[in-house]
Amino acid sequence: MAQRVTNGMMINTFNNNLFKNTAKMERYQAQLSTNRKIVRLSDDPVGIIKSVNARVKLADIEQFNKNVDDARAWMTSTETALSEMNTVIKRAYELTVQAANDTNGPDDLEAISHEIAQLRGHIIQIGNTTLGDKFIFGGYNATRQPFDVSNPDADPPVPLSLDDDKMTVWFNGSQDNDGFRDMIYDDTDFVYEADTVVNYEIGFGIYMDIGVGGATMMGVGEENLFKILNDLTDLLRGIDGDGDEIVPGNTEIQPFIEKFQKAQNSILATMADLGGRQNRLDLISDRYSQDFINYTKMKSDVEDLDQAEAIMHFSMAEAVYRAALSVGARIIQPTLVDFLR
Repeated sequence: MAQRVTNGMMINTFNNNLFKNTAKMERYQAQLSTNRKIVRLSDDPVGIIKSVNARVKLADIEQFNKNVDDARAWMTSTETALSEMNTVIKRAYELTVQAANDTNGPDDLEAISHEIAQLRGHIIQIGNTTLGDKFIFGGYNATRQPFDVSNPDADPPVPLSLDDDKMTVWFNGSQDNDGFRDMIYDDTDFVYEADTVVNYEIGFGIYMDIGVGGATMMGVGEENLFKILNDLTDLLRGIDGDGDEIVPGNTEIQPFIEKFQKAQNSILATMADLGGRQNRLDLISDRYSQDFINYTKMKSDVEDLDQAEAIMHFSMAEAVYRAALSVGARIIQPTLVDFLR
């Protein structure tokens, strides 16, 4: 026996189908107005997870890439300072070779000593090189001037002129910021503290030292470049290591040639190590650029709308909606009730 279909049943079915068509049109209209596939979380729960993961990765890549750029700037400044230091050592070497000639008189040696003294002062200036408001050779104390030729911890402080016969150089690179240390005579945990350098996180759990320690750049003890230049200045002015007056000759000056050669080799080795780290940063930066493209595409595939496809779906939904309205006009016919008024 066939089931009787009432007029009310047909109207209810029509209304339900019409609502579904309207909902489709509304969804496509919302996508077209926002240019996004996912307007509500319910549109694509799995896609939302992929999108959020891609966004997190992109944020990480952006931050790490910024760290890499900052590290590059720091290393470039460090390389420039080391190159300038190498130029100073080279000039000091040339002057020492010139001074080692036994034909030089006291006036000649005095004249050479003045230029050596200027080089001695200039390496302090190089050691206090800044990038913005940070001292690049200051280790963890990058906000405080790392090199000084006076004792800042003395009470009261004892200023020393670059023209003084006897000087030392003080360094402040301690992580605990516990004061300056004598680079020539204070060897208590000095190298460890002086060679602490700032490092950046350039990847997930990947850290890189981005600078050069003050002790590596300036040297410690008898290999301290300031001491070498200071001792040579004194020697050329006729004062030996004990403070006694002497007449300097080739025998006394010759050892400084080897000291400058050793200092230059150390600076060049440091520059080579720095260059290797810069090359690694370039490789990491290239990888981040590719990763950024990949994750951007992944996010775009989930979120971005294909306008042509959405317009096509909207047109189809609109056609179905219009057809439903047309059919509805035929379903909802006048009944006897309409005439019983």
